[in-house]
Amino acid sequence: MTDPRHDHYLLTPGPLTVPPSVKEQMLRDRSPNSPEFLQLTTGICDYLLDIANGTETHVCVPLQGSATYTNEAVMQTLVPRSGKILVIQNGYYGQRLVELATGIGLNTVTLDLPMVPLLTREDVEAALARDPDVTHIMLCHAETGTGVLNPIEIVAEVAREQGKELIVDAVASFAGFPIDVAALDLAALVISPNKCLESVPGIGIAMVRRTALEAAQGNCPSVVLDLHGQWTHMTDTGGGWRWTPPTHVLGALGEGVKRHKAEGGIAPRQARYLENWRLLVDGLRQRGFTTLLPDDVAAPIIVTVHDPDHPAYSFPAFHAALEKQGFTIFPGRLTAAGTFRIGIMGDIVASDIFLILEAIDTALAEIGVTS
Repeated sequence: MTDPRHDHYLLTPGPLTVPPSVKEQMLRDRSPNSPEFLQLTTGICDYLLDIANGTETHVCVPLQGSATYTNEAVMQTLVPRSGKILVIQNGYYGQRLVELATGIGLNTVTLDLPMVPLLTREDVEAALARDPDVTHIMLCHAETGTGVLNPIEIVAEVAREQGKELIVDAVASFAGFPIDVAALDLAALVISPNKCLESVPGIGIAMVRRTALEAAQGNCPSVVLDLHGQWTHMTDTGGGWRWTPPTHVLGALGEGVKRHKAEGGIAPRQARYLENWRLLVDGLRQRGFTTLLPDDVAAPIIVTVHDPDHPAYSFPAFHAALEKQGFTIFPGRLTAAGTFRIGIMGDIVASDIFLILEAIDTALAEIGVTS
């Protein structure tokens, strides 16, 4: 048996298992007004814009809080009170976008779709035909509540043709999947550091088309969620935050960005995730598990699995048996009841997947689930 590479494996959709070098950066205290910290912020933003092909067209605006805060900030800043937002939802995190939009009082309509089949061009066109006064469209790219990877290119094409602004929640997908914000002409892309960037939670990042953000001055009814205000302050101060930033989190993300670049960028990271996902899916199926989704629509960053149909099985007992061995998995969301999820984002390699599968065998035997 291979020795574990980590003391504990956090196999959730994020936060996740991060390498020691990322954690070490959180041990250092930094002044938010120092030249070093300003350069840290601008260096992170420059890299993220570069890998998304947004350097010429978009700006990067980090914000305190989880990426859900940034999703709301994007809505509050970019969607005027005279506008109308169409939220496409086919899972738990699409439902959260609806909750945000309605909760802040935006004029909201929804396109409610099943997990599969994936949305089509015709679905989007029909929704816009029903509500031609829609000004903005928003959807989640990688729906980790179920594991679906939504085809944002189709939505972007229709939005461009019909003059609608498109906002993409790429919280779980950015840096692990190629997204060209300029080619897709996205109004905004929302990013989290604690997913495919393999860092820790504490900030969200909005990548916003410069012209859209310039036009949004004065839109946001919130002071602290005003992305235009944050961006203007950062521009004027060379990377300074409008409010006290989570300095330790930024230090960790700086290291995460270095590691992403050292790995070779998006393509090698995606290849590692795909290898890990394939090994895990095949190993689970060999043990009699069935996955929620067919492989061709699944995002290779998380595996959603049906609970075993066995009288001795309960998720709490299974979870506890894995936890004792140093592995934490996640229950399914309400949109996929009777399932559990295993995430493979983070500092995970093939040898770790074999450890996970061995731990699953041990846990099942402990709770009395036999094949």
